[in-house]
Amino acid sequence: TIIFGLPVALLVGMRREAVGACYSVDREPNVAIIIDKFGFSSPEGRGVMGMYICGVLIGAMWSSVLAGMLAQSGWFHPLALAMGAGVGSASMMAAATAPIIAVYPDYEQQIMALAGAANLLTTVLGVYFGLFVSLPVMEKTYNFFTGRTREQDLAEEAANHE
Repeated sequence: TIIFGLPVALLVGMRREAVGACYSVDREPNVAIIIDKFGFSSPEGRGVMGMYICGVLIGAMWSSVLAGMLAQSGWFHPLALAMGAGVGSASMMAAATAPIIAVYPDYEQQIMALAGAANLLTTVLGVYFGLFVSLPVMEKTYNFFTGRTREQDLAEEAANHE
């Protein structure tokens, strides 16, 4: 999300919102990290909430369609697809596991178990990775690409509101 998302976000005119929007897949714990560090009303908070809402609405539909196409293609084992389905939020996991189970009904119990395990693992590990790796890397990358710091952006935003 940093390598591909940040340049696109900057090209469409996002500023500090890009930090919140692009540092992770913006699941519930990632929203909490941004709100705790920057505040709900901050530009980063607006970015993370925008991506969270888009992920819940569009991500569930997209993961359902993609999982169904991949399951029908036969390229991947159904248990591998189940692990991939668990990467997103609970709503995305449910949306992605349904078409996999429809294609492979004999694996239903294993698909549900592995998708749930993958969801738990990515939630726990994602908190630490987001907090200690991706958020600091995102802030440095944003500063590098824009040549600005958070303090400069906030000062300019405050001056524009006066």
